[in-house]
Amino acid sequence: MPFFDDLELLPDDPILSIPIAFAADPRPEKVNLGIGAYKTAEGLPLVLTSVKKAEVQIIQKNLNKEYLPIEGDAEFLNYGLQLLFGASLYQKLAPHLFATQTVGDSGALRIAGEFFARNISRTIFLSQPSWTNHKLIFERSGLNVGSYPYYDSVSHRFDIDGMSAAIQNMPPGSILLLQGCCHNPSGVDPSIEEWKELSPLVKKQNLIPFFDLAYQGFGESLDKDAEPIRYFAEQGHEMVVCYSFSKNFGLYGERVGFLSILADHPASIPKIASQIKTTIRSNYSNPPLHGVRIVKTILKSPELSAEWKIELENMRDRICEMRKALVAALLVKEHGRDFSFLLQQRGLFSFSGLNPEQTQRLREEKGIYMPQNGRINVAGLNTQNLEYVAESIISVI
Repeated sequence: MPFFDDLELLPDDPILSIPIAFAADPRPEKVNLGIGAYKTAEGLPLVLTSVKKAEVQIIQKNLNKEYLPIEGDAEFLNYGLQLLFGASLYQKLAPHLFATQTVGDSGALRIAGEFFARNISRTIFLSQPSWTNHKLIFERSGLNVGSYPYYDSVSHRFDIDGMSAAIQNMPPGSILLLQGCCHNPSGVDPSIEEWKELSPLVKKQNLIPFFDLAYQGFGESLDKDAEPIRYFAEQGHEMVVCYSFSKNFGLYGERVGFLSILADHPASIPKIASQIKTTIRSNYSNPPLHGVRIVKTILKSPELSAEWKIELENMRDRICEMRKALVAALLVKEHGRDFSFLLQQRGLFSFSGLNPEQTQRLREEKGIYMPQNGRINVAGLNTQNLEYVAESIISVI
């Protein structure tokens, strides 16, 4: 008898389907402002010069392709944790930390979700809105997904009052997902003062801070973007951090990330390690090799590390300039409407304020592609398409 006839047909992923539709669009003026990957001023993918140099060094070493341990490359994790926490704080925290290499940030989130569901809590709260894949990952991990107020669509600002009130009503022991910087999809982050207001509320309610840090270096700087996580660690929170090297190293297809767990007591680390490694073993068994070698080669080399930081700063500066240019172009074309709220947003993404009907019109009438929630990948803008995008946005609002 047929086993597969009664399967439910699920919809395509709303983000990953955008490049497919974009590629099939024959219009030469089309613009892709959808998937969150950095693009050059020419609209092309960027492979960093520091990455190319690291790959040359790797090839020259004639290394083998043997399996990594389940938890990955220990030297890579050491450098990654220093980047996350800073060298001095990392040294202090090291006895309380477990870390494992993962298949990108998504892999880290899934492994953490399964770890939570089996051992800690089945309740997790996400910001409203959040990255669309967060909900899917955690539901498939076995967690019950709730939400908390985050973005005020009227003022276009972070809703500190709504989030604070929600935290105080969450069941103790729940998991609180937080984005460390460059919030996806809104581009709106709490200030460090607001993070400091949230920290004691989280601790008083006995919640587990669960940070997703996918864009370190794309907001203000490497250190500034990690400041909320470092502050929570200094305040004595037990917490979990998922980290991605996709954006800040441009290693999207290499799937390089890590999962880190900070515990009160060093005696808990072997138990945490056993649980996480068993989860990984039953999932993908061992992490990939090449991308980790690239990151490690760059971070351990003073010369390559300095070059990478300059390249990262250049990417960040171009995004900032494109955001400013978009606001200026919109203001020129629509004098009665205030778009200055876009200037308060950081990182790859901006919430444009466009609704699903308007984004659909942009796709159909103008060949401009973005998710239905109006999230713009600012790096998809350049001097060639900026005026067209601004004119098109005005035409639908």
